[in-house]
Amino acid sequence: MISRIISFSFFLLLVSFVPDSFAVSQNSTLDSEGNYANPSLGITFQAPGGWTVEEPKKSQPGAPDIAVIAPYSNGFPSSISFNVEKANGTSLDDYVQNKINQLTGGNQSSNITVLSEQNGTIDGFAAKISLIQENFTLQNGSSVVKFKQVIVLANGEFYTIIYANEEKNFDSDLPSYDQLLSSIQFVNNDTSSWLDYVSAGIAAGALIVGLVLIKRKRKPLQKN
Repeated sequence: MISRIISFSFFLLLVSFVPDSFAVSQNSTLDSEGNYANPSLGITFQAPGGWTVEEPKKSQPGAPDIAVIAPYSNGFPSSISFNVEKANGTSLDDYVQNKINQLTGGNQSSNITVLSEQNGTIDGFAAKISLIQENFTLQNGSSVVKFKQVIVLANGEFYTIIYANEEKNFDSDLPSYDQLLSSIQFVNNDTSSWLDYVSAGIAAGALIVGLVLIKRKRKPLQKN
């Protein structure tokens, strides 16, 4: 179901982006210590040690803007995804409720269960935090995947940051996710304020030059 922002197929899609090394676009930077910055998305954070950072091509619906993947383990590697979307005047409460409705499809018998919801802050911005579980029936048995979802409204953008892992391994990598969240900083990627500042500086400079010229013109000539 395309409208679902979280599903087992999404989980498999996400972990398939694991690269051999850190991969970044021309608009972002990543140093040797895992400090990541993407001015075009207006975000910086520090990736957990040993995890890889990928910027997948947006070739299909639901593909994350950024994926942070743990090293392979016995099962699926845990992952953290970032999706960024313009708010366009939508409130945080309305946006989160819409996402929850997309998840469950309004069906009480859905395999997706919202375990908890709470308010929080990330880098001083309001956030909604949800713990979600999805059950799957596979050919060789069943599987349970858990997600911790944080949605933040910052600088006119919604940032959906999701940690996904199999239930049996969920708690082991949760501290890495929490550490990443605590390192996040949102940077205003709107250059209009900067341009306004530059324009004001130019105008002020022109005014000063004009006043100097006027003063010189009014200065009386000295006698020899």
